[in-house]
Amino acid sequence: MALLDIGRVCIKTAGREAGKIAVIVDKVDNKFVLVDGQVKRRKCNIMHLEPTNKFVKIKKAASHEDVIKALASIGIEVKEQQKPWKAKKSEKKGTKSEEKSKAKEKAEKKKTTKKKKNEK
Repeated sequence: MALLDIGRVCIKTAGREAGKIAVIVDKVDNKFVLVDGQVKRRKCNIMHLEPTNKFVKIKKAASHEDVIKALASIGIEVKEQQKPWKAKKSEKKGTKSEEKSKAKEKAEKKKTTKKKKNEK
């Protein structure tokens, strides 16, 4: 078994994801592999990976969910990555049903204030 075969657990040593755990999912060529795990699924230079002695059993080009399950089986937790633009939108707005209910409440308040004014 080669050092950088499919299923090898590695640690990224360079870039913004340095120090995070990655699993080799596919071999692109002699210098690059496809990695996934605690990192974004992407092509990575093998010089930027530090292989560990851990190995998970996955198929070639396994899905992200399969990689997460394999890492969980050896005791490594992967939390879901949220896109930064999705986080900003969710902070600003609620769900559509919440927005609709708020709009209905505003409309009802306007109606009640108009009725009170008309009664006076």
